[in-house]
Amino acid sequence: MAEEEKHNQKSEPKTTTKSAIKEKTTKEVVKDQNWQLVYLLEQFKKESDRAAVILVASIIDETLQTLLKSYLVPVPSSEDSLFDNATSPLSTFSAKIDITYRIGLISGKFARDLHIVRKIRNSFAHDIYGCSFSNGSVKSRIKELENSFIISQNIDNIKREDIKDGERGMFLYLTSAMIWEFNSLIKDRKEIKESNLEWFYTEKKQ
Repeated sequence: MAEEEKHNQKSEPKTTTKSAIKEKTTKEVVKDQNWQLVYLLEQFKKESDRAAVILVASIIDETLQTLLKSYLVPVPSSEDSLFDNATSPLSTFSAKIDITYRIGLISGKFARDLHIVRKIRNSFAHDIYGCSFSNGSVKSRIKELENSFIISQNIDNIKREDIKDGERGMFLYLTSAMIWEFNSLIKDRKEIKESNLEWFYTEKKQ
C-alpha cells in the first residue's frame, strides 16, 4: 500500500506557478515548457517552406498585437485606430516590433531578432519562386538568429545536431521559442490603467 501511494505521488503532474518560475533557473523553466515548442514545431512541419515562414511571421505579428493590446489602455469600440486600418501607426510588423521594445515589453536583442524574422518573411513573400532556405541571404540571417540564441544551452536534451531539416528546422525551432515567450508575456501582463482626469478638468470642491 505504501509503495502504491509512493507511485501515485510520483506520477502526479506538476503545475508551474508564476512564483515557482521565479525560483527556478532558466534551464528548468524552458525544460518544463518544452512540450509547447515541440507542438509548434510539429504544426509547422506540415507546411511548405514558404507557407511555414509566412505562417510563423503572421503568428508572431498577431501575438505582438495581442501583447500590445493587453498592455495598452483599452479602447471602448471594437475597432482600434492604432492597429486595425492600413494607415494605422501600428499596422505593420516592423512598427509593432519597435513599439513593443520602446515601451519596455521586450529587450533590444529580442527586437533585433524579430526584425531578422521579418526580413526572412519578406524574402519569402516577395520572391515567390526563387526563395528557399538554401538561399544565401536566408541562411545568413538564420545563422544570425542561431548565434543570438542560447536556448539550446538551456535544454539538455536538445543539441544543434538534433534539430532536423537544416536551416528550416533551426528557423522553426527558434521562432517557436519566440512565440512561446510572447504567450507567456501575454499571460503575465497587466494592462495600463487610464489616467485620472487632470486638475483642470475637475470641479473645485466647495
